[in-house]
Amino acid sequence: MTRGIGLYVHIPFCASRCPYCDFATAPARTTLRVAYLEALREEIAREGRVLGRPRIRTLYVGGGTPSLLDPSEIELLAGALREAFDVRPREATVEVNPATLDRERLDAWLALGITRMSLGAQSFDARGLRALGRTHQPQDSTAALVAARDAGLDTNLDLIFGWPGQTVADWQRDLEMAVALAPDHVSCYPLELRLDPEASVANWPGGGWPVLERWRRRTAAAQPDDAGVARLYRLAEGVLARSGYRHYEIANWARPRKRSLHNLGYWRDRDWLGVGAGAHTHLGGVRSANPVELRTYIAHARSGSARSADLESDPRAEAAMLALRLDTGLDLRRYRIRFGDEAVTRVRFALAEVSRARLVRWSGDRASLTARGRLLASEVFVRLLP
Repeated sequence: MTRGIGLYVHIPFCASRCPYCDFATAPARTTLRVAYLEALREEIAREGRVLGRPRIRTLYVGGGTPSLLDPSEIELLAGALREAFDVRPREATVEVNPATLDRERLDAWLALGITRMSLGAQSFDARGLRALGRTHQPQDSTAALVAARDAGLDTNLDLIFGWPGQTVADWQRDLEMAVALAPDHVSCYPLELRLDPEASVANWPGGGWPVLERWRRRTAAAQPDDAGVARLYRLAEGVLARSGYRHYEIANWARPRKRSLHNLGYWRDRDWLGVGAGAHTHLGGVRSANPVELRTYIAHARSGSARSADLESDPRAEAAMLALRLDTGLDLRRYRIRFGDEAVTRVRFALAEVSRARLVRWSGDRASLTARGRLLASEVFVRLLP
């Protein structure tokens, strides 16, 4: 691991639950908060010992809402990371929800070494925020982005499209507002609603899965149809391209030299360690994950239990799908060095039909998604599965 690894740190706490969210989350005021953060530091210390204190090339603190941590909690986390790892990242990101980042917290994140803020704006339309169950106001996102820029941080804006009642004009205004704020990076995600129970429901008191399921079914029924969502996606492509953003990954656009280095590590199938509830890890070609439910995670971290390995994963298929997400595509020469001739033959055969349908283009030994292929990426990826 001389090149170092990516490190993902999961902070699950949220002031309220966003009903569309599938990540491992928990109430900010949970009685398990202190125990969770202690267990997280124990896991960090143990992984540092096991891996031989590797260099951290990129750091990403996600959630949940990491920006809800108190300055003292951030300082303890920073100390644990520096003791366990050689923390010299090329990029260090923290996820922030609008209206949660005050000056004291920002200073604590800067002291940890954060260089980049990813802001969950989701929409600049008050109707859109209500439709998504968000609790902040449109102006909160502007204030947070300005504060981050004044602190010298690179910035990313997360936006969601395809919410119930959203029109093309609504999305055009969201994109224009985002561009006017001039972030370094923009992520645009269609609203996707899983309709099967998720493990993190156990972390939240109240109605549990049936309440979420009713909200998601009602919301899904009111969303734009596939053609409508595709139109919104193409609009984002056009607006952001004209504003100087490179569409380098299916859902991500960046100004020159401002791509997310940490996420590129995922898409390029490099090594990363994930710590915290629900965090995923990819080391030495093996994928694994921590428990999502807080009590289970805390017991797991304290006992030093191994992460659950993903025995059903197919490294060849996953590497191909991840590479195709990027505008640089899949280089079969490099792929052959890693997986061999048989794997290359399998990929060429799998992509033959979607190439004829103009979802994939070829340039020598490199395959990449076309503009239509980005819209129908799942149709491409399913053919690569074993």
